[in-house]
Amino acid sequence: MLNLHLRRTRRAVALAAATAALAATAAAPASAAAQRVLVAPGAEIAVIAQRLGPHSANVNQCTIGFIATTATGRKVAITAGHCGTTGEQVAVKDLSGGNALIVVGTVAHSSNPPTKKGPNGQLEAADPNVPDWATIAFVRGVPIIDAAGPVHPTMVGRAHIGDPVCHQGITTGWRCGHVVDVSGHRVLTDIPLRPGDSGGPFVRMTDGAALGIASTSDRPVSNKGKEYSEFNDLGSILGQAGLTLAT
Repeated sequence: MLNLHLRRTRRAVALAAATAALAATAAAPASAAAQRVLVAPGAEIAVIAQRLGPHSANVNQCTIGFIATTATGRKVAITAGHCGTTGEQVAVKDLSGGNALIVVGTVAHSSNPPTKKGPNGQLEAADPNVPDWATIAFVRGVPIIDAAGPVHPTMVGRAHIGDPVCHQGITTGWRCGHVVDVSGHRVLTDIPLRPGDSGGPFVRMTDGAALGIASTSDRPVSNKGKEYSEFNDLGSILGQAGLTLAT
């Protein structure tokens, strides 16, 4: 089995005039300017790994997991730690049209597992026991939504073998399956994932409980084998980060 990280790198993306856009959003959050960005569970983010110029960059594309609240009442997003390191800027798509991205915040903290190159050259987790989560702090005025699409978390839950579960990712969309195994903060499911799905929310269908975020995909060496995916337990993440789930 290959334990593969699921971030997706895209080169030379266009960056919009972030300062002007966010200034307009902060000044008039109910205006059309506020609708230029979407920050919500299951939404796409692009962590800027390398600036190529004033208006272009290499980015790691990932998925927002859940929205949480700090002890001071500020809202942050949770995603996978391997999507970016602490201090890197985070952008989202400009929904007003085109392919440009708007910078909306930074990676506030990242628990980023060490990686190694696998036999096929792709990155693998060198130590899967290291927690894989990050928090994103946003510029004030960015509209943040606690629930979106099919993801409407009601509470934080603990996964159990056999639970019917679903995941939202920017690549695979809304996919469902069952919990196969639980070991500490690691939850194994039979939901197939692809690059870009990293950090996406994982919920239990019977009660809407938020269970975790997408971390890796265990793809079989043979295409005849079963494909599994691994998630990090949300309760463990919230405890380590000192956060409360926003619902």
